[in-house]
Amino acid sequence: MTISLRTAAKGRRRTESKSFGEIDDRALVALVRGGEAAAFEALYERHHRPLFRTALAMTRRKHVAEDVLQEAFLRAYRHIGRVRLEDGASLRPWLHRILINLIYDRSARKRLPSGPLETVVGRLASRAQSPERRFERREMAGVVDEAIAALPDNHRAVVVLFYVHDMDVAEIALTLGVPEGTVKSRLFYARARLREALGADRRLERQVAVGEVVRHALS
Repeated sequence: MTISLRTAAKGRRRTESKSFGEIDDRALVALVRGGEAAAFEALYERHHRPLFRTALAMTRRKHVAEDVLQEAFLRAYRHIGRVRLEDGASLRPWLHRILINLIYDRSARKRLPSGPLETVVGRLASRAQSPERRFERREMAGVVDEAIAALPDNHRAVVVLFYVHDMDVAEIALTLGVPEGTVKSRLFYARARLREALGADRRLERQVAVGEVVRHALS
């Protein structure tokens, strides 16, 4: 069975709200296994936005994020039979793991581009109250961009899940399928790298907290 996910996103919102809005992910997965295509479209509508945010934060290109998101959901559809959920559990950690692994694979084949994050500049500059402050914010955005781009993919994934989705260590471990100790180690390493890069840059003499800067950069 072939599903056009972009078409589904545009045309099936009423299906989600009327037919599937009160059904949990476990029940929707069971319906998909039974051949109910609309149930998978409901899962897509329910989860694609936060996954797109992850893809965009990690790949830093909208068209790449869209492609990876599409590929992730198509792969999820092909392997939905492997899913085992408890009552009330979310499919999102499993979907996130597929998405992030695809980004790892893509990055390994060809390093993702490291151009500027327009959202960083836009969000930080929009809060500026003077030309001098606007210039300072733009420089901050550039430093944050460079620091995040320099992180290994697996450390960047932890940073995205922690700062963009406000996941705790246990949730990140579940999503990535790694021990909590590994998450803590990666997060510690990533924070140290970011703090070093941001603190050492002379353009950022009036530095704010690393977490605040990174949240602005990835949101």
